[in-house]
Amino acid sequence: MGNWIRSQLCELTESNLDLLLDFRIPGIIVERFLPLDVCTQVAARLREMAFGHYAHLNEIPVHHVGVCHNQWAHDEKSVYFGKTRAAQTEIDRVYEGLGIDPVRMVAQALAARANREADVFEEPGFGKYFAGAFRRFRGHGRLHVDHAPSHIRQPWAVTQIRRQLTWNLYYCMQGHGGELVIYDTIHTPHNERRKVPGEYYFPYDVLERDDRLRVMPAVGDLIIFNTQNFHEIFGTPDGERISQTSFIGLKPDGSLGLWS
Repeated sequence: MGNWIRSQLCELTESNLDLLLDFRIPGIIVERFLPLDVCTQVAARLREMAFGHYAHLNEIPVHHVGVCHNQWAHDEKSVYFGKTRAAQTEIDRVYEGLGIDPVRMVAQALAARANREADVFEEPGFGKYFAGAFRRFRGHGRLHVDHAPSHIRQPWAVTQIRRQLTWNLYYCMQGHGGELVIYDTIHTPHNERRKVPGEYYFPYDVLERDDRLRVMPAVGDLIIFNTQNFHEIFGTPDGERISQTSFIGLKPDGSLGLWS
């Protein structure tokens, strides 16, 4: 018997967020979170920018604008926090004149619709993390999970979380691909040992059951899911998916912290 009591994306409510944190539903959706014309303008600006790559991961078909914590999590903390201000300045240029701040908007939606206080994570002695990286995706993002307490060896504020979710806001879905697949199998210390050696992904035989949800995101939609569930993204090199994302960590006090 699986964990999910429903097999579709659900609306953003307090009860549904609690169910998602407890692995009881596959995800949450807020349709048309941003207007289509705004998304089109953001995507056009991003295409003119230089996207970075995830040098710490092999053959992952994702490039980003902003700074991603897990790329620097095994260095001295000053290395990561020395990059966050420039990353935020770069992101602010993308929003210029549009009257939006999606990270703040997501935090406000979590508070208003799901009764969970949310803000960007802070590291004692260093300040706020960066949240809200843009990602351009072409190709197959293989079966994986994201869970800071499992994957980061040294102590950070984000390694003290009890659960880890992610939000994704979609700005462009062109060509083939971009389908998100979420599986009803939860990452554990036991199945962590099944990861392909030296890689970020897992073999399919780690999955405990066939239950899965396939989602083709629409431009402007906000999707939240539990990154401790195994998941993957299908795509082709000629397709393009541009999204904005950060993780959402459940803190010991029950509030939520955002970071990319």
